[in-house]
Amino acid sequence: MSAPTRPVLRWHGSKWRIAPWVVGHFPPHRVYVEPFGGSAGVILRKPRALSEIYNDLDRDLVRMFRVIRERPESLALALELTPYARDEYRSLYEPADCDVEAARRFIARSFMGMSSKGAMARSGFDSRVNPDGFGGRLRSLLEVPEQVIAVAERFRHVVIENCDALQLVRRFSRDDALLYVDPPYLAETRSGRYYAHEMTDEQHAALLDALKASEAHVVLSGYPSALYDAALADWLRVESPAYTDGGHARTEVLWINPRAAALVADRRAYQQVELNLEAAE
Repeated sequence: MSAPTRPVLRWHGSKWRIAPWVVGHFPPHRVYVEPFGGSAGVILRKPRALSEIYNDLDRDLVRMFRVIRERPESLALALELTPYARDEYRSLYEPADCDVEAARRFIARSFMGMSSKGAMARSGFDSRVNPDGFGGRLRSLLEVPEQVIAVAERFRHVVIENCDALQLVRRFSRDDALLYVDPPYLAETRSGRYYAHEMTDEQHAALLDALKASEAHVVLSGYPSALYDAALADWLRVESPAYTDGGHARTEVLWINPRAAALVADRRAYQQVELNLEAAE
């Protein structure tokens, strides 16, 4: 079974596109934990760890991944039969009693909506046609059923949680664990609300305190933030250009705790030695 090549959900703040850069800053680890899993853009693009935990407080997300893992064929077929139509889009926000149908609606509306918040709220039906004459969103939705099967395989050995992120941060305060922490962006760094569970500045500060106290290796994502910089002054800070769903340029930042940064530096030094030896042969 091939690895996923595209996301199964269009999601605001997804790290799918920059996942290789993020994973490139991960130290070796046996246990991998994502307290804010979102659309799983990073875990789906990293090598497997011995133990992996995906968590999100959003029940729609958690239900979707449980359906993908437990009933992938049923969900894939339902998505194959989903018409890309304005009337269908309107119906996708109605509640569903069946978990498979709820997951189908959640995924389908994320691709049919105009913006990346389409999974969460109505943003208008996207009927735009690309210069090549093909609807870009339609093409993306058509590719999802195959990706559902690939994600199901990747998630076979992933523990799926639906709890408060701080609980996981404290539970996995251990030196063989890597915490990749990608919380909702600070309100001051964006223009609107996009998630079912937002965080106040006070909650961000509490998260930072817990991460600083953790015995785990920690990699934290976010937009440039004075709050984060002040709290994490002794952490390694790296930047990468990124783009929003609307194509606007942003800067993505990783803050890496000293324990993890030392291992990343050691790994890169070893890799450079190997490259030098190969070049000398």
